[in-house]
Amino acid sequence: MREKRRYKQITPKQITGQRGVNLVEQIVLEMGFVWHPTNASLESGIDGIIEIRDPATGETTNNIIQVQVKATEEEWISDTPESFVYRCKARDIDYWMRSNTPVILIAVSPNRREAYWTNVKEVFSDSTKRNEKKVVFDKATRRFSASAALDLMKVAVHKDIGPYLPATEHEETLYSNLLEVETFPRSIYSAATDYRSPEEIFDWSKKGRVNLPSGWLLTEKMVRSVYDLREEPWTQICDRGSVEEFGTDEWSDSDDPDIQREFVRLMNQTLRADMHIRHLWYSKEEQCFFFPARWSDSGEPKSWKYHYESLRTWTSREVVSCHRNPETARVAYYRHNAMRADFLRINNKWYLAIIPHYVYTIDGKTIYPYAEDLLSGIKRIERQNAVFGQTIMWKHKLTFTPYSTFFGDHSNEKPLIVFGHLLKLKSGQGLDDESWLRDDILIEEESDGWGLFQ
Repeated sequence: MREKRRYKQITPKQITGQRGVNLVEQIVLEMGFVWHPTNASLESGIDGIIEIRDPATGETTNNIIQVQVKATEEEWISDTPESFVYRCKARDIDYWMRSNTPVILIAVSPNRREAYWTNVKEVFSDSTKRNEKKVVFDKATRRFSASAALDLMKVAVHKDIGPYLPATEHEETLYSNLLEVETFPRSIYSAATDYRSPEEIFDWSKKGRVNLPSGWLLTEKMVRSVYDLREEPWTQICDRGSVEEFGTDEWSDSDDPDIQREFVRLMNQTLRADMHIRHLWYSKEEQCFFFPARWSDSGEPKSWKYHYESLRTWTSREVVSCHRNPETARVAYYRHNAMRADFLRINNKWYLAIIPHYVYTIDGKTIYPYAEDLLSGIKRIERQNAVFGQTIMWKHKLTFTPYSTFFGDHSNEKPLIVFGHLLKLKSGQGLDDESWLRDDILIEEESDGWGLFQ
């Protein structure tokens, strides 16, 4: 009897597995990284190794990730548009966890050309999950595609080093939000007073209908001001004979932290007076300046735009918008472009840090009850272009010459603090904005002192 010849066979499961590995390799190459396949004849539970490569220079880093590919043409467990479950074998988990390098598991559906990944050493460090022997893949955040490159870098690079963003070789101008102070008021005046609290002085000015501008503070029974306290109306609250005048630089150049704090307090008050000249209102609740609401002659609220000079041309921005209830057509709230500001001294030079902000009101003054939710929402949407555009607008607002408007004739008044240009510098290398401003790597609000992004 003739023996039937046996030929070497490749099973459909092996074909599917290789298709899964091929798809993973293609995606790794799209990332600009290097794919090192393992020896297919030796089944070790690892299908390949990803080596991180700098796409800008082509240099390999020797930072690696081991990869286990699990491909199937069948439906995943508990498969929904949002997630699915993959059950692992105990021996695979034990093998992955013993590795001295990062290991990721990639679940692949070759027919659908979909792949999802997870850091198994991170997942199964939880004993409960290790006992359950399953991984839940979130399709929204764990898609294995070229956009996952930065996440893989974070897995591969040692914790003491941290992830890096490759710089591109080109000259780039970097603008800060620091507006240079060209001049402060020339003098500061000090005089004794019988008043014991600012509230007493406010009550006095209100009862006497005295217009007392900002630009002063009360400390230790002394009034400090950028206005000459020997003149009216200051002589009504100060002892004229005790007035002393000294150069502002005695405070601005001082290294004494107490004097610096008092100087910043006084300049903050002076800035409020200047903002009045520039037709801006101040919100005590939000601690910021904002564009006030406007109404037509008939009393109808209206939105309005502010025209300003950007880096290259004149443009405009809607600084007050009126939002109505779609059912009643009544005004629900106003959104005002706003600015928080901090004085900072850097290398013996003073700057105003411009922090773009928004104020939401129900009538142009009263804060909208749900303002915090609206503010959080718009900051999640806006990116560097929007924040930069607002910074340029505020720079223009703080440096242009005020003129007479319906707010009153301030044409003869000049701001006491004069600002110059935004601090900028040239860089020989650039950053990929699309990478460093991704949603998942934006700085947390609590770690962002200025709250530019959330």
